[in-house]
Amino acid sequence: MLNCRKSDGDEFVKLGGLKLPETTNSWVNTSMSLNECRAKCLSNCSCTAYTNFDIRGQGSGCIIWFGDLFDIRQLSSDGQDLFIIMPASKPRNGDGKVVAVIAVATVGVISGMVLVYCLCTRTSSKESYRDNGQKKEDLELPLFDFAMIANATNNFAANNKLGQGGFGHVYKGTLVDGQEIAVKRLSRCSSQGLNEFKNKVILIVKLQHRNLVKLLGCCIQSKE
Repeated sequence: MLNCRKSDGDEFVKLGGLKLPETTNSWVNTSMSLNECRAKCLSNCSCTAYTNFDIRGQGSGCIIWFGDLFDIRQLSSDGQDLFIIMPASKPRNGDGKVVAVIAVATVGVISGMVLVYCLCTRTSSKESYRDNGQKKEDLELPLFDFAMIANATNNFAANNKLGQGGFGHVYKGTLVDGQEIAVKRLSRCSSQGLNEFKNKVILIVKLQHRNLVKLLGCCIQSKE
């Protein structure tokens, strides 16, 4: 293992049922085993995740990602396993168990930026709401004004667009205090409902990973 890894070692967290990250910054070998793939990832200081290239049968081949992981999301079916590298956790009370809390973001990951979601369906993120007759929990997230976010992204200008995923576009922006942000603006025709959005936001809030950035808040205002 290279000395760029921490002295107490790194480990991998296995996440299942995922759409894999974009492969722009990746490396592929079609003949490696999964164990060889893991070793290859550990030997490279820039490696952040790995998995099988071909999932048929017992799985074969190797795909490795370097740097930030873009556009990961949970799938309801036919998802794939992804092994994400994490700093080793210290066992508590001598039981040797490692506890890791990690979540999957549905948006691109931008280094050094803070992520802001815009959801275009309700008027307040802290109000309880009803879906199919059942009361849901509050989001309990800071609420951002849409006009402020529009101003920060130059009204979602095309030259501020960083990318897009299955539910909308991602824009870069700058708040009035100079803080750089990345904004995921959900498409009005997105099939993602409010409950799915809330669950994913809660996961991101719990996120503890060096390659996935912090969620700052959300915007829920009128139809925009």
